[in-house]
Amino acid sequence: MPERWNDRYSVFLELPEVSYCLQKYVHLLPTQGTGLDLACGLGQNSIFLAKQGLTMHGWDYSQAGLKQMKRHCSLQKIEVNQRCIDLVKTSWPNQQFDLICVTAFLDRALCPQIVSHLKPGGMLVYQTFNQVTAIAGERLNKPRRSQLLLGQGELLVLFRDLEPLVYQDEQELTLLGHPLAGKAFLIARKPKPKEC
Repeated sequence: MPERWNDRYSVFLELPEVSYCLQKYVHLLPTQGTGLDLACGLGQNSIFLAKQGLTMHGWDYSQAGLKQMKRHCSLQKIEVNQRCIDLVKTSWPNQQFDLICVTAFLDRALCPQIVSHLKPGGMLVYQTFNQVTAIAGERLNKPRRSQLLLGQGELLVLFRDLEPLVYQDEQELTLLGHPLAGKAFLIARKPKPKEC
């Protein structure tokens, strides 16, 4: 499977657009501390968050994607700590983050691990595809396997231990080309322990 992503990422010259919810809700996110971009791909979100002041880590299992991110970081004089890792098969480092960002990736079994790697008070930004497959008869560019698509309201269930700040699930959005068409996102905070 990494070969498919390596082939795909090796032809990109420009970075894709930064995640819609990161851009729109950047004012809610921390501007210092450590951040993790899971399944970071080409690293556009990692670079964006590093520019906001976070010390960013980008994890992905595509060497080609990480190589492209390194090139873009160098061009923009931004540092992102990169790690080539299979998120499913490899143990994650014992580290907690002030922010974890996940876009266009879904493995439900990793959700508890994501929560455990957030510091108390840390923020999660999660944006991925829902089950809407077409708008106005036009097929959306998204995974075809249903297990990679969110059910309605599913992000709230998967991350029920977090405090939701912003949630949107565009099951009904009919504007083809809108950045949230066929997607859902959640911005949530990990509660701090209650003081006695």
